[in-house]
Amino acid sequence: MAAFFLGFLALAGFLGAAWWFSRQKTARAARLVRMLLGGGAVLAGALLTLRGAVALGVPIGLFGLGMLGIAYSGPGQNGASGSSPPQSGNSMSLDEAREILSVGLGATREEIRQAHRNLMKKLHPDTGGGSAALARQVQEARDILLAALGDQD
Repeated sequence: MAAFFLGFLALAGFLGAAWWFSRQKTARAARLVRMLLGGGAVLAGALLTLRGAVALGVPIGLFGLGMLGIAYSGPGQNGASGSSPPQSGNSMSLDEAREILSVGLGATREEIRQAHRNLMKKLHPDTGGGSAALARQVQEARDILLAALGDQD
């Protein structure tokens, strides 16, 4: 009877953890998975190494340390934080930004914002029809065009 009760408590705990995990944002969930995977791999690697399987334990432990390093690196350094993309020297041009948002040369702030809203409804990763890369590109195009007009939203 005690084993049944302990099994029931373990199952309830796992279901509760799964429910909690499902409610997390994508970047936070990815970080949690890296932390759990990394910690488990370090522990498994240490145990295997101590038990004499050095050839297997060391690579597993190093893999775990790598996962922990990625999980604990600062926000924006590994691309999993969900923050703005890293700025590179090759930013898109005004013409490319206008083409992405499908606005004309004399587009107003409101036209730019409306085009951005419409595209984000289609391309946002949470809608299932887009991806984070496309959403970042649309966001960057909007920011560039608004900055050219002298307005940062």
